[in-house]
Amino acid sequence: MNSTPQAANRATRLRLRARLELAHHAAELLHSKEEALRRERTRLEGYAIRSRQQWEDSCRDAGAQLLRARAFGASRELSTSAAQPGRVATVSIDWQHDMGVTYPGRVMATPGSPGVLTSTAALVPATTAYGVALGTGAESAAAAAALVRVEAELGHTRRRRRGIEQRLRPRLEAQLHQLDLELDERDREAALRSQNAIEQNTIERSTRP
Repeated sequence: MNSTPQAANRATRLRLRARLELAHHAAELLHSKEEALRRERTRLEGYAIRSRQQWEDSCRDAGAQLLRARAFGASRELSTSAAQPGRVATVSIDWQHDMGVTYPGRVMATPGSPGVLTSTAALVPATTAYGVALGTGAESAAAAAALVRVEAELGHTRRRRRGIEQRLRPRLEAQLHQLDLELDERDREAALRSQNAIEQNTIERSTRP
């Protein structure tokens, strides 16, 4: 038998083993990433809960301060200032990239200003309270968005790992096992032919005159 198919099969076996080792290594890396993302998700879940609670508390405080200012006669001035241009509030986000996902990190909020309000001193703590509410609201929104993105990346990573462990690796292992059986069978056939040739040669020599 020509040795070329046998050599090709052995080369295929080497490639399969290399792919299997690569798949095993990839699954380990994805498992490590999955664990890191799971820890980050747990951290973000706690942060999202706390930041939302802070936002709700600050909104209640701002509402109470506004009612107090209105009670002291600020309603007319507030209505007038609402129609006047002032400094617009801004929110800036420090995006961070980690473990293959980009999500909001630190948030900086700068409150807007309707200008100088003088009808009552109660407007000062009200304005401050609304600035705090803006900051906590921005932090709460960023935390929620970060949690969504990390959870999405965690799901994607989990699916990739399972695809390797449950489909790719078993398929490569099955192919390698089948190839090993074929190589073993051909090795036995080659050994048998060699043995038969030796025996035939021995018989021929023994029967010569």
